[in-house]
Amino acid sequence: DQLAQRYPGLRWIEYAVEGGNPAKQGMQMAFGRPLRPQYRFAPESVIVSLDADFLGPTDPNQVQNTREFAKSRRLDGPTSSMSRLYAVESAFTLTGGQADNRLRLRSSDVPAFAAALASRLGVGGGLVGALAEHPWIPEIAQDLQQAGPWGVVIAGETQPPEVHAIAAAINSALGSVGTSMLLYDTGEEPSAPMEQELAQLVADMQAGAVDALLMLGTNPVYSAPAELRFAEALRSVDETIHVGLYFDETAAACRWHIPQAHYLESWGDGRSYDGTLTLAQPLIAPLYDDAHSHIEVLGLLATGFDQAGYDLVRTTWRGVLPGAFEESWRRVLHDGFQQDTGYTATAATAGAVDLSGLPVADPAAIEVVFRLDATVLDGSYANNAWMQELPDPTTKIVWDNVAVMSPATAEALGLDVEYDEGKFYVDIIAIRLGEQVAELPVWIAPGHADNSITVTLGYGRDIATVRSPRTSWFFDKDEDTDVYAHGALANAVGVNVAPLRSAAFERVAVGAVVEKVGDGYMIASTQEHGTLEGRPLARMATLDEYKARPEFAGEAVGPLAGASEAWDEYPALWQDDHPSDQPAFKDNDYFNNQWGMVIDLNACTGCNACVVACNSENNIQMVGKEQVSKGREMHWLRVDRYFVSDVPGREATERGEDEPIEEGVASPMMVMQPLPCMHCENAPCESVCPVAATVHSPDGINEMVYNRCIGTRYCSNNCPYKVRRFNFFNWSKTLPLTVQMAQNPNVTVRFRGVMEKCTYCVQRVREVNRRANLEGRTIRDGEVLTACQQACPADAIVFGDINDMNSKVSAARRSDRRYEMLAELSVKPRTSYLARVYNPNPRLQPLRAAPPVEG
Repeated sequence: DQLAQRYPGLRWIEYAVEGGNPAKQGMQMAFGRPLRPQYRFAPESVIVSLDADFLGPTDPNQVQNTREFAKSRRLDGPTSSMSRLYAVESAFTLTGGQADNRLRLRSSDVPAFAAALASRLGVGGGLVGALAEHPWIPEIAQDLQQAGPWGVVIAGETQPPEVHAIAAAINSALGSVGTSMLLYDTGEEPSAPMEQELAQLVADMQAGAVDALLMLGTNPVYSAPAELRFAEALRSVDETIHVGLYFDETAAACRWHIPQAHYLESWGDGRSYDGTLTLAQPLIAPLYDDAHSHIEVLGLLATGFDQAGYDLVRTTWRGVLPGAFEESWRRVLHDGFQQDTGYTATAATAGAVDLSGLPVADPAAIEVVFRLDATVLDGSYANNAWMQELPDPTTKIVWDNVAVMSPATAEALGLDVEYDEGKFYVDIIAIRLGEQVAELPVWIAPGHADNSITVTLGYGRDIATVRSPRTSWFFDKDEDTDVYAHGALANAVGVNVAPLRSAAFERVAVGAVVEKVGDGYMIASTQEHGTLEGRPLARMATLDEYKARPEFAGEAVGPLAGASEAWDEYPALWQDDHPSDQPAFKDNDYFNNQWGMVIDLNACTGCNACVVACNSENNIQMVGKEQVSKGREMHWLRVDRYFVSDVPGREATERGEDEPIEEGVASPMMVMQPLPCMHCENAPCESVCPVAATVHSPDGINEMVYNRCIGTRYCSNNCPYKVRRFNFFNWSKTLPLTVQMAQNPNVTVRFRGVMEKCTYCVQRVREVNRRANLEGRTIRDGEVLTACQQACPADAIVFGDINDMNSKVSAARRSDRRYEMLAELSVKPRTSYLARVYNPNPRLQPLRAAPPVEG
């Protein structure tokens, strides 16, 4: 308000790289105002995803969606019920990986599918094309009608507002509003789409009608469609000001650049997805004196005074907090949010939406689907090494973006991928849309829709740097292994595909011209690094199979089926010296607790939050694309992704993924499985270490003594799970100062020539040990949280004392779905899994994955 009073001609545009908000526009079409949907799921839910990755990291409410979905999938026994998820999508997403029935369909065909489903449910919409007779339509409609208020349809970010409107109309007709779909009134007034406002701004800039342009944390020179010619229009504005974390593409084109303070060193506030008022306080003091937060810049412009963010936030909250301000301020500062300040949930009824006027895409045309990247998002995290080296959830590719397509599409275009000694060498294609061309490496993926290519935004950055490049001298070759050696690490990584879009910021473009322009480009993917020779790793069954055979997960499997010997036949290597068999005075009290972990594959979506949390907690170093391609990534925890075919032991890509669903061939299923160290009681790594560098703690943790390790790597060779990592180089030697400051002081920073691995976050265990000892009590259940457990939005990881029969981990271990990976080796792992159970519609010829399933 102060800015508007001071600058009468002020115009505010909320710029987003991916374009406007089709969900908001769709709600506006359906209900007459831009209500915000929030989804809730129950075991009785039937969920239909129309190209919506609501469980993926690019969804604005991913954490709550994941928690809700995981709750609807939890099983207490064979008598339990669980939700059913249908996914209709062009490319495998995390949501599609959790689907009970998944239909691969071009994104440009989803509007016709939505119209046919709406018509079947009596909502209207009109029949569009051949999809009106699709065999999935009556089955989904029947399931939704039976679910009633717990049936819900969710439209995705690639779909136009009309599809979001039809999804809202279906939900309204089912009675889902107020049950499985809450509608929040955010107070926003109906408005034009962002892309229209931006196009008008560019036109005004070109006409000289804009005197000054301030860009807060945005980078339109990099991310705006080339058709807009934003950079050219920017030169017509006299005063251009950019506020950002980096001197990026837009900063270089502006007259002024103001360094932005990082959110971890800034005061601020905001609203959560449901509208709850939240308070953000800095974790550290600002590292750079000339950096300012957004509210400090806006405060200066509005008042003419340079005020600290702390003072600005307190001034704002004086008008919010009830009662005595200082007391209320301390409370909200402690909690981080103010109770009972969320948006009001409202009741609304949607009318029918006619989709008959939507164009029907040419089935022979190739579409290009633009999505935010699952790791670097819109490029905001492109200069973060953790994100660049975090494998993509589905392709497991690092340090690159690719053009993903189906095997049939690749074959039609004459494209190929070759695998050689852990590296993938792929062809390069040129994608032409209108006058714009982008060249990208190819990735062939099972389960992808034909005549569809998926590309991700956020790569191909150009960030200025003042860091001097590292040069070698004599025998020092540190620059070869230092990912920070040459300035901004995001530069020259991947390809910027944003210019390919039209000025309408289209998420799906039909009619691309694609041709091969090169080959031999090296792609680093981590999926093959942990291959375990076709052993039965992830175990799964349908809900009906589980009810008929509840103990399926724990039955003997693999080459030793029927011949496995009891674990009692194989005592632990250190059995004679086990603390439980020794007088207490000979050892400490740690043996009173015996730690273990259980991972529920029914809840895990493979979002990778656990991997990043482990990196942060345990000072795990990033090694760069070349070293990852050699299998030298340092992640202590990996999330394996398996495509599961309908024939045991057969690859999904051998099943003819181009065959239509009508011929009875479904897409493969995708299964995610986190894999930390198993902390085997009979650990194979311990028996081969010549210097006892890997040993057992009294409380059952398989630990590493770094000062003993001489780097023989015998332990890695003997580990059946391939979860040990070796420091080929001194990764920490060349860390920039700011990266060093991010290291956890409670965890040793390792050096060259030593092995390292998951420790069950032993530093957290010992901290609680000390606290409990000082207070003269036992450790309470749930008091120790591993980093992966704490970060998991699905609560799929349970850690605790298996000596305590009342602990959550002990209860999880009593589940009939429990199994230990490679239990037939008699290594006695402390980490257990709960097998996945899925709930397909039996009338849709579900993918047959009788347990156990080979990955």
